[in-house]
Amino acid sequence: MDPSYFIYAALFILFAGLSAFFSGSETAFFSLSQTQLAEIQERGEASSKRIVRLMEEPRRLLVSILTGNMVVNIGAATVATLFVTHMSSDLHFSETWGIVIEVVLVTLFILIFSEVTPKIVAVKNPDKFALRTSFLIELVYIMLLPVSIALERVTNIISKLFQVKSTEHFLSEEEIRTLVELGEEKGALEEDEREMIDSIFEFGETTVGEIMVPRVDMVCIDMRASLEQLVRLIREKGHTRIPMYDEHIDNIRGIIHAKDLIPFLDKPETEIELSKLARTAYFVPESKKIDELLREFQKEKMHMAIVVDEYGGTAGLVTLEDVLEEIVGEIQDEYDREQPKFHRIDENTIIVDAKINIHDLNEILKEPLPESENYDTLGGLIFNITGSVPQEKEIIKYNNYDLIIEQVEGQRIGTVRIIHRKKEQEAMN
Repeated sequence: MDPSYFIYAALFILFAGLSAFFSGSETAFFSLSQTQLAEIQERGEASSKRIVRLMEEPRRLLVSILTGNMVVNIGAATVATLFVTHMSSDLHFSETWGIVIEVVLVTLFILIFSEVTPKIVAVKNPDKFALRTSFLIELVYIMLLPVSIALERVTNIISKLFQVKSTEHFLSEEEIRTLVELGEEKGALEEDEREMIDSIFEFGETTVGEIMVPRVDMVCIDMRASLEQLVRLIREKGHTRIPMYDEHIDNIRGIIHAKDLIPFLDKPETEIELSKLARTAYFVPESKKIDELLREFQKEKMHMAIVVDEYGGTAGLVTLEDVLEEIVGEIQDEYDREQPKFHRIDENTIIVDAKINIHDLNEILKEPLPESENYDTLGGLIFNITGSVPQEKEIIKYNNYDLIIEQVEGQRIGTVRIIHRKKEQEAMN
């Protein structure tokens, strides 16, 4: 066989490989987010510095890469044409048909192996790809700098003629979260500041049902109660707003404000209908997002809403304080008796209230418990596991934990002792 065929083949593979290199590099460099660029800059390596330098002039970089890619693609097509022309002469077949076949095959080959495949690889790990190719790309950038400057000026003129405006890249939520985490790692942000920023992002996804005071914990009063009973209830519970119901809690008729009782405090035996003191209750569904509720509270000048379920029954209540706590954390007023979230017995044992949120609980556990849309609290998880109300001192083995029911109040789980079983002990059992 004529040695020139091997030369053509080698040149074609070289040009196709360079085309793949340029295509992947283009995707890698221009897929880098601001966060990834910041992380790369933090490394301080030679390749990192090259990437930062190149990305300072993104237009020129793009022109250099595209120019290099165009040159090698022309080279690949030229070599393929010479190969087919040479072969058609040796084998005595139609040169026209040979060129048609060559165009189809070369186009498919370049498309698959020099365009699509390297771009797919680069877009998955743009930072790694860019770091590995930065040396050669900078070399090409320097070699083609006069060309890229000239082409950049031409494109700027064309852009002005057609009034093309450059668009700014805005940071995505994920990028901001990453920057916040980096800020915390570097000491620029405190942990509580990072948690507050995270809470703001989660704020719009949280529903009223997730933060409400559940029905069983609501402090309410019957509209037929006396003023003296109402005053005693407010003093005992320390609440400034009390929902008022007619016969049962599913029939909330209004909200009584403690400040409206001030004129009657010196004569608590006064006979007065509580319904005359009550203000209009505001009702919201469990599924309402709390960012919407906050705007409604502001618009309606409300501080409390009654939460209703899909059947119209009372599911619980939610206050302005509950909503704000989702951003700033727990707010303690002068009437709140702060209860610790958990009581640690030893390294592997804690006692917690069954009402603790699973997400909050996972922050103190060695191994996280699964979160689900079917429950929000530890008590909900236990009901989900057992399918019934557990008995006191009942032990529920779940994952690497023993969940011991310490207290049951009627149909509710009060407190739970959580013991973390070491994996070695689990293996022995």
